[in-house]
Amino acid sequence: MLLSFLYVCTKSKAQQQPTQSIRGRVVDAESQSPIKGATVSVAETQFSTVTDTAGYFLLKQVPVGRVRVQVSFVGYQLYLTDQFILNSAKEPDLQITLSEEKKSLGQITITGIRNPKRPVNAYALTSGRSFSSEETQRFAASANDPGRMAMGFPGVQPSRDSRNDIVIRGNNPLGMNWRLEGLDIPNPNHFARKGSSGGGITIFSLSVLDNSDFYTGALAAEYGDVLSGAFDVHFRKGNQQKAEHTFKAGMIGLEFATEGPIQKGRSSYLINYRYSFLDILNAFGLHLVDERERNKFTDVSFNVAFNNKKNTVQTNIWGMGGYSKETFLAVEDTAQWKQYDDYAVYDSRTWMGAAGIGNTVKLNSKSFLKTSVAVMGQKITWVDDTLTTRQLATKVNDELYKNNRVSAAISYSLKMNDVLNMKTGVYANFLNYTFNKGEWNYGSNSYKPNVIMGEGNTMLLQPYIQFGLKPTSRLIINPGVHTMYFALNKQFVADPRLSVQYRFSAKSNLTAAYGLHSKTLPLGSYFYQSGNMFPNKELKMMRSHHYILAYDQLLGNRWRFHAEVYHQRLFQIPVVNDVNRTYWLLNEIEGYANEALVSKGTGTNTGIDLSLEKFFSKGLFMILSFSAFDSKYSPLNGKTYNTRFNSHTSGSWVGAKEWKLKKNKVLQAGWKMLYNGGVPLSPLAAVQNGSTRQPVLDETNPYSVFIRPYWRTDGRISLRKDKKKISWQLALDIQNMFAQENMDGLSRRYDPSTNKWTFKTQSGIVPVLSYQIDF
Repeated sequence: MLLSFLYVCTKSKAQQQPTQSIRGRVVDAESQSPIKGATVSVAETQFSTVTDTAGYFLLKQVPVGRVRVQVSFVGYQLYLTDQFILNSAKEPDLQITLSEEKKSLGQITITGIRNPKRPVNAYALTSGRSFSSEETQRFAASANDPGRMAMGFPGVQPSRDSRNDIVIRGNNPLGMNWRLEGLDIPNPNHFARKGSSGGGITIFSLSVLDNSDFYTGALAAEYGDVLSGAFDVHFRKGNQQKAEHTFKAGMIGLEFATEGPIQKGRSSYLINYRYSFLDILNAFGLHLVDERERNKFTDVSFNVAFNNKKNTVQTNIWGMGGYSKETFLAVEDTAQWKQYDDYAVYDSRTWMGAAGIGNTVKLNSKSFLKTSVAVMGQKITWVDDTLTTRQLATKVNDELYKNNRVSAAISYSLKMNDVLNMKTGVYANFLNYTFNKGEWNYGSNSYKPNVIMGEGNTMLLQPYIQFGLKPTSRLIINPGVHTMYFALNKQFVADPRLSVQYRFSAKSNLTAAYGLHSKTLPLGSYFYQSGNMFPNKELKMMRSHHYILAYDQLLGNRWRFHAEVYHQRLFQIPVVNDVNRTYWLLNEIEGYANEALVSKGTGTNTGIDLSLEKFFSKGLFMILSFSAFDSKYSPLNGKTYNTRFNSHTSGSWVGAKEWKLKKNKVLQAGWKMLYNGGVPLSPLAAVQNGSTRQPVLDETNPYSVFIRPYWRTDGRISLRKDKKKISWQLALDIQNMFAQENMDGLSRRYDPSTNKWTFKTQSGIVPVLSYQIDF
C-alpha cells in the first residue's frame, strides 16, 4: 500500500514537470551528407535516440531546464553543445555537423571532451568562436545585440556606452566585415556610422539568429574585404512541425516573432518585428542615451525555408530591413547658451534593407553546391545646423550616402577523402552608389555643396579557394587564397592564408596562422572632389599581414584556457602627401576622406589576448579576459605614433549564475565588467582655420594625450518560469550599475568659439526592464 502511494506521488510530480521535444539533423561537416545511426542523447540523462536515414532525430518528453546534447558516431569526433535553455514553449531544432576523426595506432583516443564554442566554419582554426542567441541574451546589458555581446570577448576593446563599434586588437571598426546568410552586407546597425561598421543596435533580432561565428583575425580564405575581424551570421529555420510565438515588451520597445510550418515537415516560416519605445520615453523625460538626444527605430526580419522530399535540395528566402532616426537638440533655455555645442544640433537617419534567396544542392555523397543572390541597400543622411536664439537654423553640414547592391555567391565543397577537403567559390557585388557632402564656408560666408560627390556603378569580385588537410589525427593544415578585383580603379590583389594546428591531446592544441587581408576604402572616400578632379579615386586597397600563435587547453569538461599572441602589419593606408602632416585614414571613427590622400601609410598592432572561460554547467558560466597590445602608425615622415585606438590594455569579466526555484522557476543573476586603458587624443593647434570651423590638430603630437581609463559594470537579474505550453521571463538589465562617469573620447565635438574640445560624459545608470512570453 505504501509503495503504491509513493509511486502515485512520484508519477504525479513527474507529470507536473513540463517537458519538451528536441529535434534536429546530423550531417558530415565537410560533405553535408546525412549521418545515419548516430547516437543522440541528452548528456547526463537516460534520454537517447539514433538518427534515421536522412540524419534526423527526435528526443521526446525531455524535462525543461538547462540541457546539453551529445552526438557520437564511429569514426567521428564527439559532438557536445554548450548548455542551452529548453523551455516548455519552444521546440529547438538543432543542425549538427560532425567532423570525421582520422585515427591511427598510438594516436589520440577520442574522449568526451570538446570545445562547444568552436566556430561553425570548419576551416577556422583560431581567433574565432561561435555564439548563440541564448548566449547573447544572458550577457548583462547586451540589449540582445551581438555587437554589444562581443565587447566581452578577448581582443575586443570596449569604450562606448551607447554604441556597438567593434574595435579589435587596435584596429579601426571599419575593418570589420558583416556577413549574413553567406553574403557580405552593408552596416546592419540602427544609427549606423557613415563609412564604418558600428551603430546603436543591430537591425536583426536575436529571435531569428542561429548559431553564428565571430572572428578577430587571420580569417579563413573565404572571407575578404576585411582588415580586422568578422561576424558571420545565420538565420535559423522556423519550426516545421508546429506554430510557436514570442512576445516581448520592455523599455526599449515591443517585439513579436512567429514561426511554424507551411507544409509540415517540409517547409517553415519565421518572422520577427520590433518597434522601439525610445521616442515615447523621451516624451516622458526618460532618456537612455542623452537628455538632448532623441532616438527611435523599427525593423523586421524573416526566413522562409523549404526542402525537397529527399532532403537533397534546401532553399531559403530571407530578409531584413530597418529604419532609425537620431536627433540632437539645442539647450532649451537660450539664456543658458554658453558654448557652441549648446546651440549646435543635428539630424541623422538610416535606412537599411536586404533580401535574398539561398540554395544548397547535394550533388552526391561527397560534395554539395551553394548559391545565394540578394538585393541590398542602405541610405544615410546627416544634417548639422546651428540655431539663433529665435530658433532659426543655418545649415553647416549636409550629407547623403546611398549604397545599393546586387550580391551573388556560389561555392562548391568536396570531401575528397578522410585526409583532404576543398571549398572554392566566388562572391560578386554589383554596386550602385550616390555620395554627396556639402558644408558652410565661414570664410566666404557661403555654402559649398560638393565637397564629396560621386554617383555611378562599379563591381567587386572575390574568387577564393580553401583546402583542409588532416595528414594525421594530430595535425590539421588549412591553406587557401582569397583574391579581389575592384572595378572602380581596376585594383587586383591576392591574399594567401594558412593555418596549422597540432593537437597534443584531445584537450590541448597549438595553432599557428597567417593571413594577408585587403579591404577597399569606404566608398565615399574615393569621391573627394578638388576642382573637377577626384584625386582619391586611384587609392589602393588597404592591406594587413596577420600572424598568430595560439594555445588552447580544456581544463576538465567545463573550463577552457586560451592564449593568442599576434602581430599585424598594415600597409597602403591612405595618408596626406606631405611629410609635415600626420593624418592617417584609419584614425577616423566615421565619415569619409575630405582631402587628397596617397596609399603610403603603414601601421602595426602587436599584443596578446588571454582568456579563461567556464562553459555553462552547474548553474554557472563566465569569461575572464585580458589583452595587452600596442597599436602604432607611420605617415610619410616615417615616425611612429599611437593610433586612435591604442589604449594598451583592455579586459572583461562576464558571467551568470542560475538557481532552480520551486514551481518550475529559475532565477538568474548576471554581470559584465568592462575595462579599457584609455584612448589617446590629438591636441588642438594654437591657431585655427576660421573658414570652416573644423578643428585644426597639432599634427606634431598626434594622439599623445590619453583620457582616463574606461570602467563599467553591468548587472542583470531575471526570473524564468515554465508552464505546460507557455514560458515567460521577467528581466532587469542595469547598464553602468555603479554610475561610473566615463568620458566619451571617441565622440568629442569641437567648439570653434573657444578652440576647445567639448566632451560628453557617457551614460549614467540605465535600467532596462523587459518581459518575454513564449507560447
